[in-house]
Amino acid sequence: MASEAVVSFVVGKLGDLLIEEARLLYDVRDQFEWIVGELRRMQCFLKDADAKQKEDERVRNWVKEIRDVSYDAEDVIDTFILTQTAQASRRTRRRPFLYLKRYVCIVSELATRHRVAKKIQHIKMKIGDISSSLHTYGIRDINDGGQETRLNIRRRSYAVYEEPDLTGMQESMKTLKEQLINKEARRCVISIVGMGGSGKTTLTKEVYHDVRENFDCHAFIYLSQQYGIRDVLIRIIECVMRLSPDEMQKSNENLTERLRDHLSKKRYLVVIDDIWTKEAWDQLKFILPDGLNKSRVMLTTRNKEVALYADRSSQPHYIRLLNEDESWDLFHKKIFPIGVVCPLEWMETGRKILEKCCGLPLAIVVLGGLLSRRDRTFSAWTRVLNSVTWHLAEDSNRCMEILALSYYDLPHYLKPCFLYLGLFPEDYEIKSKELIKLWVAEGFIQERGNEIMEDVAEDYLEELIGRSMIQVAHKRSNGSVSTCRIHDLLRDLSMSEARQVNFFGIYGDNDATSSSSSLRRVALHRNVDEHEHEIIFRAATLRSMLYFSNSKIHLSKLINRGGKLLRVLHVDIAYLQGNNLPNEIGEEVHLRYLRVDRIRSLPSSLKRLSNLQVIILPNYGGTLPSAIWDLERLRHLYAYRWNIDGHPRLSNFRNLQTLCLEAGSWIEDGLDRLTNLRKLGVTGVLSTHHHKALSDAIEKWCELRSLTLYNSSSIPPFVSFAHHQNLYKIQLEDCPIENLPKMPPHLAKLSLCRTQLKQNAIEILEKLQNLRILYLKCNSYYSEKMICSSGGFPQLEYLLLYCSNLKDWTVEKGAMESLKKVILSRCRHWTVKEGAMKSLEEVELINCRHWTVEEGAMQFLKEVELIDCDNLKADVPKHVRDLLQH
Repeated sequence: MASEAVVSFVVGKLGDLLIEEARLLYDVRDQFEWIVGELRRMQCFLKDADAKQKEDERVRNWVKEIRDVSYDAEDVIDTFILTQTAQASRRTRRRPFLYLKRYVCIVSELATRHRVAKKIQHIKMKIGDISSSLHTYGIRDINDGGQETRLNIRRRSYAVYEEPDLTGMQESMKTLKEQLINKEARRCVISIVGMGGSGKTTLTKEVYHDVRENFDCHAFIYLSQQYGIRDVLIRIIECVMRLSPDEMQKSNENLTERLRDHLSKKRYLVVIDDIWTKEAWDQLKFILPDGLNKSRVMLTTRNKEVALYADRSSQPHYIRLLNEDESWDLFHKKIFPIGVVCPLEWMETGRKILEKCCGLPLAIVVLGGLLSRRDRTFSAWTRVLNSVTWHLAEDSNRCMEILALSYYDLPHYLKPCFLYLGLFPEDYEIKSKELIKLWVAEGFIQERGNEIMEDVAEDYLEELIGRSMIQVAHKRSNGSVSTCRIHDLLRDLSMSEARQVNFFGIYGDNDATSSSSSLRRVALHRNVDEHEHEIIFRAATLRSMLYFSNSKIHLSKLINRGGKLLRVLHVDIAYLQGNNLPNEIGEEVHLRYLRVDRIRSLPSSLKRLSNLQVIILPNYGGTLPSAIWDLERLRHLYAYRWNIDGHPRLSNFRNLQTLCLEAGSWIEDGLDRLTNLRKLGVTGVLSTHHHKALSDAIEKWCELRSLTLYNSSSIPPFVSFAHHQNLYKIQLEDCPIENLPKMPPHLAKLSLCRTQLKQNAIEILEKLQNLRILYLKCNSYYSEKMICSSGGFPQLEYLLLYCSNLKDWTVEKGAMESLKKVILSRCRHWTVKEGAMKSLEEVELINCRHWTVEEGAMQFLKEVELIDCDNLKADVPKHVRDLLQH
């Protein structure tokens, strides 16, 4: 399956190159088009080949050959474009009277084309040999479906016979039972959603057995990925009614009619375990009549979209992973008989073993079962700890292959996106915006009409989350994903699949996955040694380098290696040899993404990087060369506190979505023409001329989502955000405001510092219906009193108040009803009226003097933290006083 993903990606990329680089490929275009056409034809056979390659070494070699020839074709095209670009650059630099150099260039170009022609001919011959092998190896096109795989049969067997354990699921059981036997008359579809191995089937079976007697008839069926509708019909019929053998031989239409007629007169319960697609539900829903007799259908799925599609009126039930204590309880049950307690000297090792499971019940059961069969000795447990990953992979019928089902079910365009996640370090919180930019730069994102690539990529991310392949770590104030992470076992799966197809290599700690000199992507984690550096520097085929190590890195060595095909350079925290980016970076003409920490300057050769889409620079400043304004394909520029060399030309940046710069003359030079801009960040003082230009630009930006102004003296006068439907985040620091501007209707996060607001500003802010996060930092509020009135701040969830002038803050009844957490600093007296802050869970008080809470307020408060509040006088109800005492 990984091979199918790689070939699909390479073929898609080659097709894009034929369009984008048509000018450079003019005399070899037909030959490349033939190669792409042949590779597309072979894609149709890869699913069958991938399924067979584990059992047949010849098929495994066939898959490897088609993967290698795809990589070869990509290398030839990229290298040809590289040489053509370099030769074009030399032609523009030479002087007309230097005939000898001109003659040398012509000879060089002819030699290049001859070499390319030979390589193309070699690739075509290899493709011919591969094509002739299709029938020899019995490989067929199964894209339209096929028989149930060995993996699915094994998964069904596991689902049916696994002994249930409901650790951590009691609350879920109670909720699901109530949904199944409530009095709602319509047929309800109740979906349980979670990643593979999270306990969906275990929970569903237990609930089914507990409630099935409340129904006239009931059935529990497992649905494979390649199910047959007749098989499903027969299994349901066998559970709910009796038909003679002759009747069971009738057509699908006849059986469907008989089953629907029978169920329409009954209150039925049907459980469909492991449904994968919306299309599967479209077929099944016609079998299950939708009457008003309180019938119920239960689905388990790994895909949130399937759950929502099956019944928009029923909220899916999401399976959470087990916490630390629940994980230990389940682990302990699987190893020790009832009444036997784990020895204290083993507990630390046991908990370290559990860390690898990250709360996934299936992994815990696998390792617990393994240890139950081992000698109960400290050394035996230590050996398991040292090889946890191997044991989970080796017991494949119960763990890794079950997780792999989710990967195999991904559409081809999502597979490289998922594999890419394995490049990030273990337990790493991945910023979604960063991930999306990397996907776009890598070429993973397919064009979809006139949509912006980043929007399509965000849909890809949401789809992977909906399929339980990625976990959301944090959300932004507007509800979109801020950071995400991948479960350790799914990361192991991505690394395993990527290793098979040379998709990437990882170095550092114990993560090394490849020593190939033909690496295409590489991630360097902690403790990278010189030998591993040398492997990377020798890789002429390298397309992407992600550096997460704090080891020394010599960028000049990397950039001066044999190949010049780099698309992504992401250096996060490395110690660079020197503070400057080498001038040779200009030779990496394929570069799309550049993030380099700890540098002070960029070379003028940057202007040759015509494909560059992303530049992310450290916040402590440097100097931007004037060459940067020639990069017409730039989409994101992060260069806070960097000085600007030369006269900026913003008119070239028609594709720009992110612009973060030091204030300067560029604000007055075509800023309003950046109509695709979504994020603007400006540091430094804005002049009067800047105010006018910025106001005019903001007025025209319909796509603006985030605005940040640092040390700008004030925001532009007369600016209004009232018509900005997409603007959800505003951050103003060192921006004194005389009058608060009209706020955007969907503002979700507002951060203010030294803005010197008055009480009337609070009266405006508390009416914002979508505000969820409010930071009022140092000197942002300049009044001695603050009153939050009834109904004010209806959606606010997080509030930070750091206002040294504030003497009295009163929260009226019915105010801030959605607030979850408040941090309050230097307030002399805080009064919370009865019925206020109903949802508040956490309070942090810093250097506060007097706190009054009336009865009936803060009923769900769980945690209070006091910092420098030794003399705090608290008039609070008992439940708050108990928290203070703790």
